[in-house]
Amino acid sequence: MRVLELFAGIGGCAVALGDRAADIAAIDQDEAAHTVYVHNHTHPAQRLNLAGVKPPALAAHEADLWWMSPPCQPFTVRGRQRDVDDPRCGALLNVLRCIDAVRPRWVALENVPGFAGSRAHGRLTSMLRGAGYGWVQAELCPSTWGVPNRRRRFYLLARHEGQPAPFPPPASATTPLRAFLDDSADPALAVSQALQERYASALAVVRADDATAVAECFTSAYGRSPVYAGSYLRQSGGLRRFSPTEIVRLLGFPRTFAWPAGLALAKRYKLAGNSLSVHAVRVVLAQCGG
Repeated sequence: MRVLELFAGIGGCAVALGDRAADIAAIDQDEAAHTVYVHNHTHPAQRLNLAGVKPPALAAHEADLWWMSPPCQPFTVRGRQRDVDDPRCGALLNVLRCIDAVRPRWVALENVPGFAGSRAHGRLTSMLRGAGYGWVQAELCPSTWGVPNRRRRFYLLARHEGQPAPFPPPASATTPLRAFLDDSADPALAVSQALQERYASALAVVRADDATAVAECFTSAYGRSPVYAGSYLRQSGGLRRFSPTEIVRLLGFPRTFAWPAGLALAKRYKLAGNSLSVHAVRVVLAQCGG
C-alpha cells in the first residue's frame, strides 16, 4: 500500500503503518514538525501549505491511501469553534477538492470529537457521497484498548466504490502506566508547591505505582496551561509533569523515537499534544484490506 500522509505532524500515521506500507510520502507546513519527522523517518517528507496545493501535485504520489490529520482548532472550544470560517480550515477544504478530483482508493481522517457534526464534516461526507465512497466513522479512545491514556478522537475511513468494515470492539487487557515512564525525570518537570496549592482541586493527578491509573488527554497546551491539558505524575519524589517523551510513548511511538537536539521543551509539548494515538490509528488502518 502506498500512503500519502497529509498534515503529517511528527509522523503518527507512519509509525502506525510500520512495514504495511510499500511507500510513504509526508506533507506538513510546520517547520518544527517537519524537523522532527525527518529526524525519525527516512521516507520523503515535504514542507508545503496544503491550502494552495493542486490535485495533480497530490495525484503524482499515486497513493492508495490519503491520511489526513488537519488542524483541530476550528472545532474546539479554545479555538472558538469557527469551523469552516476559521482560516486554519482552508487547507482541509482544499484537500477535499483534491480528493474529489483524484479519488484515491482509501481516505482516512482523524480529528477532535467536535469535528463530528461540523460544517466541515458535512462537506467531507457530501463530497465522499458524490464521489462514490462508502465510509465508517466513530469516536475511538486508546484507553478502551488497554492503553493508560485517554485520547478520544473522531475517525473516518472511506473506500472508493466500496464499504469499509466497521471498527472492531475494544479489548480488555491493560498495560500499567509505569511501563511508559522513565526511571529518572528531569528536575525541570517538577511542579512547584505554589502551583499545587493554587490549583489543588483542579489538577489531574495519577500515581506511578497505581496499576489502574489512566492519564488524561495531553493537549498542545500542556506545560503552559496548568489545568485541563493533561495529567500530573505523583512519585516518591513529589509531583511532576510528564515529559514529552513519555507522552509520545503513551501515544504509541517507539522508544527509538527521538527529539532533535535543541528543540525547546515548549515546542516538544506542543508537537506531542498535536500528534496521533498510534494505537487508535492502527485500529483504523487494519480495516484497509481488499
